[in-house]
Amino acid sequence: MKSSLVYSMHGFEYNDPHRTFRETVEQIQLAEALGFDAALITEHHVVETGYFPAPLITCAALATETSRIRLGTGVLLLPLHDPLHVAEHTAMLDIVSNGRFILGLGYGYRQEEFDAFGISLDERASRLNEGIRAIRALWTEEVTNFDGKHFKYNNVTQRPLPLQKPHPPIWLASKAEGAVRQAARNSDAWFADPITPFSVLKLRLAAYKETLAELGKPTSGFDFPIFREAYVADTDEQAWEEAREGVLFIYKEYLEWGHLLDEDGRPVKPDTPNALDLVRQRFLIGSPETCIRQALKVKEELGCTNVVMRMKYPGISQDKVMKSIRLWGEQVLPAIA
Repeated sequence: MKSSLVYSMHGFEYNDPHRTFRETVEQIQLAEALGFDAALITEHHVVETGYFPAPLITCAALATETSRIRLGTGVLLLPLHDPLHVAEHTAMLDIVSNGRFILGLGYGYRQEEFDAFGISLDERASRLNEGIRAIRALWTEEVTNFDGKHFKYNNVTQRPLPLQKPHPPIWLASKAEGAVRQAARNSDAWFADPITPFSVLKLRLAAYKETLAELGKPTSGFDFPIFREAYVADTDEQAWEEAREGVLFIYKEYLEWGHLLDEDGRPVKPDTPNALDLVRQRFLIGSPETCIRQALKVKEELGCTNVVMRMKYPGISQDKVMKSIRLWGEQVLPAIA
């Protein structure tokens, strides 16, 4: 099982978004030196905390600061974008990074974002699925003619093409069963989220494999990245003490956005007592020994091939985040690889 990082970057920290970016660069450079596989950047828009809204720009900057670690989006909200622009920009990212790019895609779920871009939330699934097909065509065809409901391209020549052949891997973040089945049909890997409980993930994985079988695709040995919240310190108590407020900040946002699920897969209402306690057992937070045990559970019960971790939370100082990455890289990574 590989170890990777994912970032939701908030510009309000220190009231200095450039410092937030530079500290992220230092963290990813350390992760690269320790043998982490990838670093992904998330996307959200019109968030008061100054949530970084442009993951492709961030990835391009990171490509110039690194040499081996894979870089990508975790995830790009494709329904808000024109597939031609995405195909062009990501092909250039693959070139700039020397073939290290991963295109992680998601449906999006916040009404505010779709309203801001003048796009109906009801169209998100059709826009995403059509967009993936268009991007694949633009990445691989000499000349693309594409006639979809939302996007039409006539005699389009998209150049230059990506370095990776046939194209960079496409990961699709999905939660509902129908969306997970679409991940089997349209992507190279289902990117499982940190919100859904294990019991539901196992059901979704069965549906994913069933659809792979229907399509004649391998039902074992496939790439299966899973997003997890993670933080490592010398002891369990210290890890939770240092990470608690930052983790709660992120999950209070998820709760307000209607993005949390209980153990039965039902949405958690914002006024549910102790709602955030429901998800604590899904985290990889503790001493190196505890994190090894928790990570191996994800590997053994779900078949995870790449644990993609958010380790940086608002309010946690740079020295503590760097120590967490170092502890994982030096003690956890070798034990779970």
